[in-house]
Amino acid sequence: MNNTIIYEQPLNEITRVSLRLEQLFLQFDRQQSDISQLGTRNMITSIINMLQLLDRPDLKSKLAKELSHHASNLSRYSDLPEIDSQKLAGLINQLEQLSHDLIESNGKIGHRLRDIELLNTLRLHLASPGGGCSFDIPLFHYWLQQPVEARQTTINDWLSEFAQIRTVVTLVLDLVRKNAKTDEKTAVHGFHQELLDPQANLRMIRLGISPNLLAFPEISVGRHFLSVRFYSPDTEKRPTQYPENLSFWLAYCNL
Repeated sequence: MNNTIIYEQPLNEITRVSLRLEQLFLQFDRQQSDISQLGTRNMITSIINMLQLLDRPDLKSKLAKELSHHASNLSRYSDLPEIDSQKLAGLINQLEQLSHDLIESNGKIGHRLRDIELLNTLRLHLASPGGGCSFDIPLFHYWLQQPVEARQTTINDWLSEFAQIRTVVTLVLDLVRKNAKTDEKTAVHGFHQELLDPQANLRMIRLGISPNLLAFPEISVGRHFLSVRFYSPDTEKRPTQYPENLSFWLAYCNL
């Protein structure tokens, strides 16, 4: 699977939000090495995008429910002889504790940042193309001129608000990806369709394809059917369906 292009199709809201947050966290990590004013702007944009994703008031309860689901699912393996029972118990305890902490916490995730006037103003202006110029928000322009250390201290303080949710997202996605059954498939003339068990309660479909194939997939999943249609890539024109048979693999996550 190392020499493979992997596509991930979330099948519920929590997995979808988790994938988007994971991408923002990874993007932020890469931006931290850029200490320029533009780099700082990019990090602020990532923080604002995180707040936007976490804006729903029911998200904490849904995440807590997802964590409890995984804890319950893992507990079924506690009596298996090949399982490290101590490690499993620690993981279940971590899931239960994170679920409890989410339920007991006050307000939305990152609620402290929602009271910071500068971030609220930036949320409005950065949504516009080229927004956040000195004539839009003079305070932001002033802050960007401050020493790198001062800017980094503030950003690290703001980012600390997401420490818990990052742990949750990382843990949930790791469990979903690892708890999967993988099958080899063939798309006839670039198309594959199969029946799904509506009781399987899948969290995600993962698809792997060789990077040597000039094709990319579009995945469509309903309650009873999964279909994958492969296309020949073209960045300037409308892609056309891949005409030949091709091999790929599918992982059914959280069976």
